[in-house]
Amino acid sequence: MEARTVWLILSVLRVTWVLLPQSGYIHPDEFFQSPEVMAGKVLDYKVHLTWEWDEDFPARSPVFPFLTSGIPFLVLKAMNYLGLLPDSIGAYSLLVAPRLWTTFLSFCVDVCLYKICNSVKARWLGVEMDAFRCMAVYSASYVTLVFFTRTFSNILETVLFVVIIGLVIDSIKDGDPENGFDIVGNQYFSKSHSVLLSMLIVVGFFNRPNFPAFAFVPMLYWAFYPISQSKALWLKMAILKCLQLVPGTIVTFVIFVVCDSIYFGSLEVHSLSLDTFLHSPSGFVRNLTVTPFNLLSYNFDKSKLEQHGLHPRVTHLLVNAPLLFGVLAILAIMDIPKLLMKIYSCLKHSGNTTEIESSAYSSNNKETRQHKKELKTKGLQKNSCGEIDIEMFFLLCYFIPIFIMSLVAHHEPRYISPCLVPLVLAYHSNFAWKGGKKILFVGFVVGNVLGGVLFGVLHQGGVVPSLLHLHNLVHQQQTTDTVHIIYFHTYMPPGHLLGIPGNHTANQNIDMLQEMTNEKQEPQVHLHDLAGAPSNVLFDKLRILCKEKQVSNSTSVFLVSPSTLHSTFSEHGTEKEIVLQEVFFPHLSMEDPPKVQDIVKTLSEEDSSLLERLRFTFGLNLYEVM
Repeated sequence: MEARTVWLILSVLRVTWVLLPQSGYIHPDEFFQSPEVMAGKVLDYKVHLTWEWDEDFPARSPVFPFLTSGIPFLVLKAMNYLGLLPDSIGAYSLLVAPRLWTTFLSFCVDVCLYKICNSVKARWLGVEMDAFRCMAVYSASYVTLVFFTRTFSNILETVLFVVIIGLVIDSIKDGDPENGFDIVGNQYFSKSHSVLLSMLIVVGFFNRPNFPAFAFVPMLYWAFYPISQSKALWLKMAILKCLQLVPGTIVTFVIFVVCDSIYFGSLEVHSLSLDTFLHSPSGFVRNLTVTPFNLLSYNFDKSKLEQHGLHPRVTHLLVNAPLLFGVLAILAIMDIPKLLMKIYSCLKHSGNTTEIESSAYSSNNKETRQHKKELKTKGLQKNSCGEIDIEMFFLLCYFIPIFIMSLVAHHEPRYISPCLVPLVLAYHSNFAWKGGKKILFVGFVVGNVLGGVLFGVLHQGGVVPSLLHLHNLVHQQQTTDTVHIIYFHTYMPPGHLLGIPGNHTANQNIDMLQEMTNEKQEPQVHLHDLAGAPSNVLFDKLRILCKEKQVSNSTSVFLVSPSTLHSTFSEHGTEKEIVLQEVFFPHLSMEDPPKVQDIVKTLSEEDSSLLERLRFTFGLNLYEVM
């Protein structure tokens, strides 16, 4: 099967799986850093904002949640207002619309990979690059199918990363020193993309402050290429190129600071004038909100990081990378000795190479130039320091960000997910159903199938379906009812999927809005997240709510808990008060996994079907408290 056909099939799978939708719940950030925030602002829903959105110490820019979730929610709101939706905005639409928009962003990476491969083929004639095979390998990764179709900030980071790599390669391609143009100006600098690169770096920094770690290697190559000149001219060119980044950096930085400051209320729109700044420049600056600096100060506070978990420095390289990238990460680790030898050789011979190359370029010897072109065509000049080793470039784009981010002690796998791009560019040619590459191919496929099932289906897989079910259940209640929903030993439930109108101070006319959009008055809904609290905390909460229920017949109480904890209720003697209503399968909680003896007992039972027994072992239970 051709690589183009494989890519098309995988592209259809990527979109189809989003529409099904995926039930797996990777991490709370996929909801609480984007759709939960924008659902409160755009749709006026009752939501929960995490510490990152505290107006006293905001750590996230609102621009990116608006791009990934705000725009889809605005579209849904407009469609609802125009009567294009059969009813009010449903839970399915609230879940799928932002994911579908994010999936579109993931296809931007496909386009960039296609352009990069073609640029590399044109510039490095001895390098094997197949654009559609590269796109197929990228599309086959479960990181693309699962992580890059969720509303994580990492997908934007990945898009920015691959665009910067593409621009740098394009700059290098157009800046071939053999063409002999002048260092201070002319054709090379007109193709340097300095303004766009500076803007992308600042955008990436405000999206995630660790983005400079990804941009470091491409920008290093961009600044110091070509090196085949005298050292004085080489340094002069690097300084001039870096100075070109300053205007775009300042303008973009100021725009984001102003937007963030207005959003979080530290800066009023009417105060944006030259007179205000000149009257009290220090006071004006103190009122500015720079969200990336706040997040960096938080991450450098070890006591705060301990609340999220501390990890060994090698976790990214030896655990998270193989977990995410499988065979690709193993190939990169095996190439570490070769990469170190290349770096050592380049550093050792850079001085001699510079002198030789400079004299060659300064001379008008046509035979020398022709000989160099022949070597380049044959791929023999690929490893010299004057000519970029593109494989080494891709590997450095993979290892250096991992090394830099390993300096911070909190390591989550998705932090390094953008590193999939250089890995695919470096090793996509290794995967084909032929010759001695079958083992790699099988390992790649098996690893991504397992990863896709784990994170796309199993992991906390009952939380989202339970919220979709409860959304319908809640909206069937009477407007005078009060509904309490308790989530116990699960990931934090995103409340916006319940679609409950909130009481925001910014929205004084909520009743009028509901009438305009044909929305009925809703019951009072209270979502209680007990996270991993001890069971006695749960039972104390249930006693309080049961007393309220006894006072008012219009009060309903629901409990959502993993099936593995079902015995906890019988041991506490509450099985008569709590009635099982629904089981959402599959659901795998790594915090409360099924015990081995429970699995063996389940498989050995004969009084019910195997599927029913598995549902009750790997499920999320919905109870109603009677």
